[in-house]
Amino acid sequence: MNKSEFIEIINAPIQKTWDVLFNQYGDIQIHNPTMLSSNYLNGATKGELDCVRHCQFTDKYFVDEKITHIKANNCFTIKVTKHNLPFVNQMSATYELTSLSENVTELKMTSFNSFSPSFMKYMMRGQMSKSLLKHLFGLKYFVETGKTVGIKNYSDVFTNYQSI
Repeated sequence: MNKSEFIEIINAPIQKTWDVLFNQYGDIQIHNPTMLSSNYLNGATKGELDCVRHCQFTDKYFVDEKITHIKANNCFTIKVTKHNLPFVNQMSATYELTSLSENVTELKMTSFNSFSPSFMKYMMRGQMSKSLLKHLFGLKYFVETGKTVGIKNYSDVFTNYQSI
């Protein structure tokens, strides 16, 4: 599996960041500008172990992601259980939160993926990294401001937003 790490500093307490990232797990579209929609599956209503969400990127492409491990209030792992992304074989990610001060949280996302054929990792790495960075920035923006960011306003928000 290929490994990539991304870090985002969020100007908010760790609990507020956890609430959005984990407790609102099935509502990721409110802060991920690469997503059209998302929803809980199998009757879930909040983030918890074995909870599954369906994420729709376009009318055509989707992933279903399951929470497979939790370390309360600071770490959880998700695994893609179903998808139709071209060339992608397996995907998973771990989100880790660290309190840097009372109102500053570090979010580290470690992404793991594999491709078929394997040489596609060189072609897909940049595109996947851009999408994950948009997701993390969108999370930061939402947690800090309470405002959603989507595909239509992402460029303006990214260009003009200055952290609190």
